[in-house]
Amino acid sequence: MPLLAGARSAVSAPWVAEVWVDPQWYECQSSPDRLPAPTRPTVVELRGSQVLIGRHSEAKAVTPHIDCGDDAGVSRRHAQLTRHGLGWVVEDLGSANGTYVSSAIGDIPDDPIVAGHPIDTGGVLYLGSWTRIVLRRGAHS
Repeated sequence: MPLLAGARSAVSAPWVAEVWVDPQWYECQSSPDRLPAPTRPTVVELRGSQVLIGRHSEAKAVTPHIDCGDDAGVSRRHAQLTRHGLGWVVEDLGSANGTYVSSAIGDIPDDPIVAGHPIDTGGVLYLGSWTRIVLRRGAHS
């Protein structure tokens, strides 16, 4: 019985996304936009089975779960995370600049994903001109 209880808590463990300004990613993008000063990450708890990543737009009625703020290189509806087993699958939603995935911080990927891509704890998404998103399991409540 304890094994089942442990497995159940692993499945329902909370996840968070850390949204960072990444100067290394910015250097690779040749963006005309000015890089904001890197600060501590914004931490977003991932709730539900689907999470929209993008930029807020009142005019277009877009309110992403993970808002990439002032990064104009991020589309309003840029990518989506979908819960899959013990991890997530990320899918680009036809963004202008693509979604890139790496398994470790600092490993800058060369090619955008072309289809749904599995991502587990510690996985890193790069998008826009400077946005890096790190997925990880959050602290248990």
